[in-house]
Amino acid sequence: MILLFVVFLIAVRYNGVAPQSVRLDKGWTVTYKGEKTGVESLVNYTFPEKLMSGDSLILEGRISANPLSHPIFRFRTVHSAVEVFENGKSVYEYGKDRMFPGCGYHYVHLNHGEHQSLKVVLVEKIDNRKITFSKYELLPEEYAVSDYSSRHIFALVIGIFLILFGLLAVMVGAVMRIYGVNYFRLLMIGLLSFTFGTWTMCYTKLIQVVSYNLTFNTTLEYICLYFAPIPFTLLLWNMQKTRLSQAKTWVMKFLLVYEVAYLVISSVLHFTGLLFYPQMLVFFHAVVFAGLVYFVYSGILYNKKMDESGKLLSRGVLFFVVMVVADLLRFNFARYLAVDNPLLESSWIPLGTLGFVFSLVQSYVVYLVYILEDRAEKGALATMAYLDALTGLYNRAKCQQIFDILDKSFGDYAFVSIDMNGLKAVNDKYGHNEGDKLIKVFAGLFNEAFAGVGTAIRVGGDEFLAIVRSEHVADVNDAVKKMTDLQKERSEGLPISLEVAYGVAYKHEFLKNGFSMAEETHIDAEKVYHLSDERMYAMKAKMKSKLARF
Repeated sequence: MILLFVVFLIAVRYNGVAPQSVRLDKGWTVTYKGEKTGVESLVNYTFPEKLMSGDSLILEGRISANPLSHPIFRFRTVHSAVEVFENGKSVYEYGKDRMFPGCGYHYVHLNHGEHQSLKVVLVEKIDNRKITFSKYELLPEEYAVSDYSSRHIFALVIGIFLILFGLLAVMVGAVMRIYGVNYFRLLMIGLLSFTFGTWTMCYTKLIQVVSYNLTFNTTLEYICLYFAPIPFTLLLWNMQKTRLSQAKTWVMKFLLVYEVAYLVISSVLHFTGLLFYPQMLVFFHAVVFAGLVYFVYSGILYNKKMDESGKLLSRGVLFFVVMVVADLLRFNFARYLAVDNPLLESSWIPLGTLGFVFSLVQSYVVYLVYILEDRAEKGALATMAYLDALTGLYNRAKCQQIFDILDKSFGDYAFVSIDMNGLKAVNDKYGHNEGDKLIKVFAGLFNEAFAGVGTAIRVGGDEFLAIVRSEHVADVNDAVKKMTDLQKERSEGLPISLEVAYGVAYKHEFLKNGFSMAEETHIDAEKVYHLSDERMYAMKAKMKSKLARF
């Protein structure tokens, strides 16, 4: 299935990419403050001076050959307002009235023809920044939208997947919280996935498929970037909180407060126009780098004693860092060596984010398995605490627990007290092994007789008790008859025939005249049990069993 999906994406890419395009990288003149400079190729060109807000760069060139009938001029700007002139006439304008125009791709309709003049006027909106140019090219009109998204189809799929997975994880985490399940890790993973997915769409400019507002797109990109360390730190803290010393806990708290404060302060500065998000990026990188170094050095992110869940998280972080470094190398290799290759055209960071989130999911699955195994083990131990070791029936502790529940209920119930005859004689003559065998055989048939009717309990020694709830009170006599019939069938091979005395008592026997179950006064289960016990001993006294005189 994965292979078929990859083949499908390759097919989409192949059919969506423009079959014909015209590169406009060469033959441009750059004018800055009245001085003109010829540029051999825009792809390798970074303007040597840092521009201040309000400074203009004018690029002028000519289209020497244009085989396209309805050409679209595509180019990318970074935090600059732009105006495009064709043969001296303004045909496109963006961002002049915006403090922060953002960055992204522009698509300008041009007329068909050769030897057309083009002029691109860039007005810088951020102080102290160098301008680097991207590819300038003409595309067929019908491929204007599909070409870029098809070239970056894998990043598009990864971004959408991370967003949808993040939303699903957050919703599932919220539902799990309602049912009291440990949801925090899943919630943090969901937030990280959604944040990275949105950032991937913005960073690769694929969000322009749905939004052409470059200001909004770029602002959202930086908000996601500055927000991401918060759920990551909370996730690490949650995973390691039982192992952290007091000093490390305080450092984690400081980092968390700093990250929240950085997001809030940078947002206030950005939206007031005092300082824009990109101008604060270097401080963000420094803090993230320092945080990662601390996490590794302190053993919070990785140490040899970590469980598998923590190690998976560490591998995910390492993979993401490696992909970021590799992407920087890819970018500079393609840029400075002018290598035009599909593998070098798209950013590798989306793949790193996918691997990181995938490792988070693996880490959470391992954590869940551990939690479920731990609960199952505790459940098994709790069950064993209520089971009789010899017979496998419930024991006196379980009996008392059921008594407590019955004391709080209003429904009718019945007790069947049972005492085996002849057990002491068998123990004395044949030994305790034979006596235990007798107990186990009776316990089996006793449990079988009351299956689906009541709860079979070994109170201790040769004493047993069946507790029958209100919905099966009418079936008590049938269950007792089945028990006596099974005694005759199962006695073969035993030192003596199975024989028991029993007594039956009902809760409703204690109700006063005129009281219904809903109106009853409090009746202890112990009272009903004692009545059934008295009737059992009365039956035992009347029995003229040969076994009793054995």
